[in-house]
Amino acid sequence: MDLALVLDQSNYLEPNKVQRELDFIFELVLDAASLDAGNSRLALMNYADGATVQFYLGNFTDRRRVLDAITAFHS
Repeated sequence: MDLALVLDQSNYLEPNKVQRELDFIFELVLDAASLDAGNSRLALMNYADGATVQFYLGNFTDRRRVLDAITAFHS
């Protein structure tokens, strides 16, 4: 499965809603059984005034690296 997620960081959202989006993404990655097996790929992009790709499909091959990339992006 290939899954591309888009994180809304536009000015129209309250800051706690952005955190809820990130929490959802974390839970999704934690529950993705086939991610570590190499059967799934994940991409993440965000948009505010424009869209920015944070990482592409296939950049990371295991769950820990995906979670680290999401954490680094949000910091």
